[in-house]
Amino acid sequence: MATATTIISDALKELGVIADGETPTASESDDAFRALNRLMNLWSNDQSFAWVANTVSKALTGLASFTVGPTGDVVTLRPISIETATVVRDGITYPVEVTDNQKWDSISYKAATGANTSIIYYAAEVPNGIVNVWPLATGCTLNMRVINLVTSFPDISTDVNLPPGYEQAFIKNLAVDIAPSFKATPSPLTVRAASVAMKSIQRTNNVVPTMSIDSSLMGYRGGSLPAFLGGY
Repeated sequence: MATATTIISDALKELGVIADGETPTASESDDAFRALNRLMNLWSNDQSFAWVANTVSKALTGLASFTVGPTGDVVTLRPISIETATVVRDGITYPVEVTDNQKWDSISYKAATGANTSIIYYAAEVPNGIVNVWPLATGCTLNMRVINLVTSFPDISTDVNLPPGYEQAFIKNLAVDIAPSFKATPSPLTVRAASVAMKSIQRTNNVVPTMSIDSSLMGYRGGSLPAFLGGY
């Protein structure tokens, strides 16, 4: 748990703007608070820094699309992206492809119906994102693993639950970010610590996708990945 006040005070100490035992002025706190939330909003655009991954579900009723967000058909935080998706019918789970706009646009007849939706395309509009589905299906449930925004601090004193490493990253990076406004120069150690903290979070959050090879490429003899790689 951390408050904006704690992060701001430690960042200003990094810059030498305040000393141990001192507190920022109201003006200094306000300026740094706005910069902190701008930093968090910036990180929300990068999946490597968004720590909140939730499952969002929607019962499909034949609609071609539905909205997800604070005032959407599914009321929740607006996702910045959808990582994976599945559809469940009669207790059986089927994979769903999360595609990009280019492949989505190539689907010539988007009103086609089917037993289960097999492709979705997410448009991250504001304030609600739009999930487009194909083919149109009824009687099944779409489950989506989504990445949500990095939570901003609602005010300067409310505790926000941060995952391990994020408080350090915010302190060091906030110090680097606000240094020009406070006519200060961050030390090389602070700049390096800011970079190391960001890279550490990226390594933790980045997921290496599982490699898969179309069975048609495997050949008729080996029929396995080792055989394919060995040229058999």
